[in-house]
Amino acid sequence: MARKNDTPAAPSGNNSPIMLIILILVLVLIGANTYLLWDTRNLAAATAMGATPAEPEPTDPVFLSIQPFTVNLASDQFGPRLLYAGLTLELPSEQVKMTLTKNMPQVRNRLLVLLSGQEAEKIAQSEGKKILAKSIMDSLSAPYQGDEALAINDVLFTEFIVQ
Repeated sequence: MARKNDTPAAPSGNNSPIMLIILILVLVLIGANTYLLWDTRNLAAATAMGATPAEPEPTDPVFLSIQPFTVNLASDQFGPRLLYAGLTLELPSEQVKMTLTKNMPQVRNRLLVLLSGQEAEKIAQSEGKKILAKSIMDSLSAPYQGDEALAINDVLFTEFIVQ
C-alpha cells in the first residue's frame, strides 16, 4: 500500500542548469541584436550625412601602340613561316607608358625574340593567341635598366597575319 507521504516533493526554487543556460543564451541574443541595430543606425546616419564609402574613381585606360613588325617563325612542314603583327598595350598609368616608350628598342627586341620562337600552327589558333598575349605581358613586365617590374593590364593584337 502506498502512503501519502511517498510522493516526490516539488522543486523548492532551485534553478536547474538547463534554465540557467537558456537564460544566458537569451541575454546573449538580446545583446547581439542591440549591437546590430546600433550598427545599422550608425550606417544610416552616415549615409544620410553623405559619408559613403569611398569608391575608386574610374580612370581612363592608357594605351601604347607598338608599330607592326614582321618576324620569321619556327619552320614547320610547310617551310619557313612569317608573322606580321601589330599590337597595343593597355597600361595602368602614364608613368608605365613613359618607361616603355623610353625603352622601346628593348621592348621591340623582347617581342622579336619571343615571337621568333613561336610555331605558326599554335599561334594561328584563338587559344594560342591568348597564351601568346600572356607570354608578351610576362616578357615586357620584366624590369628595364634597374627599374622595377612593370604592370601591363592587357595585350591587344591590332594586326596579326601568319603566312
